Amino acid sequence: MTAGVSGLRRAGLWVPLGGAAMSVVAAAFIAAPLGPHPLPLPSQIEGASIDSSTAVGDYAATGKSVVAAAHGDPTAPADARYTVSLKSDDTGHSWSGTEQISFANSGTVPITEFWIRLWGNGDASCGATQPERISDLSGGSVAETQQNCTAFRIVLDRALAPGASAQVGFNLAIDVPTRRDRFGVNGVDTYVGNALAVLAVKDEHGWELPPYVDFGESFYSLTADYDVTLDHPATLQVPSTGTVAGETTAANRVITHITAPKVRDFSWSAGAFHHDSVVSGTGVEIDAYWPNSESDSNCRSLMHYAAQAMDAYAARFGAYPYPRFTIVFDEFGAAFDGMEYPNYALASAYQGAVAHEVAHQWWFALVGDDQYRHPWLDEAFAEYSAEEFQGSTTPAHNCDWIASDERMDDSMDTYEKAGDNLYHDAIYHEGTCMLFDLENTIGRAAMDQMLRGLSTEFEYGVVQPSDVRAMAQKVSGRDLSAFWAKWRNTGD
Repeated sequence: MTAGVSGLRRAGLWVPLGGAAMSVVAAAFIAAPLGPHPLPLPSQIEGASIDSSTAVGDYAATGKSVVAAAHGDPTAPADARYTVSLKSDDTGHSWSGTEQISFANSGTVPITEFWIRLWGNGDASCGATQPERISDLSGGSVAETQQNCTAFRIVLDRALAPGASAQVGFNLAIDVPTRRDRFGVNGVDTYVGNALAVLAVKDEHGWELPPYVDFGESFYSLTADYDVTLDHPATLQVPSTGTVAGETTAANRVITHITAPKVRDFSWSAGAFHHDSVVSGTGVEIDAYWPNSESDSNCRSLMHYAAQAMDAYAARFGAYPYPRFTIVFDEFGAAFDGMEYPNYALASAYQGAVAHEVAHQWWFALVGDDQYRHPWLDEAFAEYSAEEFQGSTTPAHNCDWIASDERMDDSMDTYEKAGDNLYHDAIYHEGTCMLFDLENTIGRAAMDQMLRGLSTEFEYGVVQPSDVRAMAQKVSGRDLSAFWAKWRNTGD
């Protein structure tokens, strides 16, 4: 996300996903039915023995849960593909349809269960009025929910053996709330951010199930392929993640088919937007959209500015590997100045927000991170990149910590308790200061080598703080332990 220039706008904030009626058809291609048992018995999986114990992760208070796999061998769905078909009402504020999640077991033990996230419920509570609702689950059943019904534990009808593939499906209904937010109806335009059900991540810490935070981000997902069909009124456009593969017009409606390979999430907007496009010098199509409330000339100018940023970042970090980048300009008040998604962003109509959100196409969309556990990994890199693109050789703000116990390596659990001011300072201000100082410490050439190295090595993957430190040491040939300690950034 983009921090507001006043420091009062919530930087990078966004509210959870909005719902959409989705149905996912699930079919597991393995094992015998479990009968009345929600989990497989050892006798039903050849060569497997199941440890039914459940371990609790290191921040259980915020929903961290580890479901033990057989013999402790961690495994989770891999190689995911999402197939979505949604239809909106006449306003674009509500959506319903089906979602199917296909995945494989690339591990060595059977998969019996996993978690999905429905971020649109984050500011609501479980019940009939929650923005996102799933029903008619096939291929599995909901065993429990956590975190205001943003986390659903799905138990498969049949255990998924190593090397096998399966699908689960459900209906999903989305009613986007009226509010200025990444998941909200802003005036008449609808922003459907983080609305699709997405597989939770199981990493070295176990299942990552953080709560939704109302500033900053909780999001963490792995790259997957999306095939999305949006049925909407012909009066509304649907800028989104991915590339339009085709459109069909019927009566007063349009069916837009979108494909998005190797992305971490899929989001879209719906509105009677103005639209223009330009091709950047590196061949990327920049699609820009904006409502009537925004200036045509300013938005067209910012569209070209986004193309310039895209080319500059590609030259420094490595090529942008997608054919299209979509940006929607609007004003979101104190809620935020911008929000990043793969191939797509929302931004307030000024250059700083645009430069920051385009930088997120590398730092978050391509080089992923756990935005709840390590918020500095994408926000500090995006803001540093944006300030340098805009011509700064020093940080655009003071580099003074505002609290004696403030740390850059804290998680959103700490910042949510401490408040937005501490988050904004530690992640956007001190984080940017740290990266400018790192450049001064190791030199511009080594800094460029580090940035390109991270982009190359972790493209489509997930980077950890230790990876950044190791890359900085590798390109500089220096022990930087004292540097990281000075910037209160030593934790993993």
